[in-house]
Amino acid sequence: MSLRLFVIASLMLLMGFTSDTMVKPFVKGSFTEIQQQLDGRPYLILFWGQDCAYCMKELAMLGELLDAYPSVTIVTVATDPFLDANWVEKKMSDFGLQQAQNWVFAEDYPETLYFDVEKRWRGELPLTYLSDGQQLIRHSGMLKQADMSAWLAGLSL
Repeated sequence: MSLRLFVIASLMLLMGFTSDTMVKPFVKGSFTEIQQQLDGRPYLILFWGQDCAYCMKELAMLGELLDAYPSVTIVTVATDPFLDANWVEKKMSDFGLQQAQNWVFAEDYPETLYFDVEKRWRGELPLTYLSDGQQLIRHSGMLKQADMSAWLAGLSL
């Protein structure tokens, strides 16, 4: 095992990333991995930050809307490196997003992960990717509830 992998694994254990936790470390390649796992199914990936007020509003809105669409998978990715897994789980629970797949940046330099997600992304939040199972749509900024409701209603579930 390389020294870098050993350090990341050690940090994950210290921060509460165990096999039992719902929060996974987001590293280079995670974005591609998530998309491959969900290929052909409707999903939404939301990149958010703990100090981003628009992100908090969007998470609350999604928690309300997605109750009616349980077949849509939601993936949240906290862009604040090495946030405490328990804090992330509680925050998602507060928003009614317990069913979400939760990830948190686990690299010392978040810019590396921005580039891995999209070469032109510089960390603007919120950033959302919506997939109807065939087409991937990128949305920068806060989603409007009416647009999100229309997108969900238009899915063939």
